[in-house]
Amino acid sequence: MSLQRAYNRARVSALLLAVGTLAACASAPLPEEQIALSKSAVNRAVSAEATQYAPLEMKSAQDKLLLLERAMGERDAAQSRLLAEQVEVDANLAERKAHAVKWQQQLEASRNGIQVLKQEMLQAPDAGLNSSSDDSL
Repeated sequence: MSLQRAYNRARVSALLLAVGTLAACASAPLPEEQIALSKSAVNRAVSAEATQYAPLEMKSAQDKLLLLERAMGERDAAQSRLLAEQVEVDANLAERKAHAVKWQQQLEASRNGIQVLKQEMLQAPDAGLNSSSDDSL
């Protein structure tokens, strides 16, 4: 009988351990703060026109955001945390790339404007001097 009791105790202990482990996994809270950060990063990227200027990076962030929402629906905290971090990184990259592309375009426009002014100055080098000397007469 004592062997049977020991066996039953071992089974009950193993069962309690398994139930406790499953309960711990199931009750892990979703990473709400990280999820909020990732959604905020996507919104900033959209505001920075990343959809136009960094479409690949933005698509990656948006695709992972859809996966994140599915993981949240399944209450998968570990997967939600991982995806939220990836969404934030991809969205930040998209935002920064969009800013860089726009700044590059502004720089090129400024250089073109300077080039036009140089050409105008070369075509009429005395225009500024003649008009000021005419005013003094």
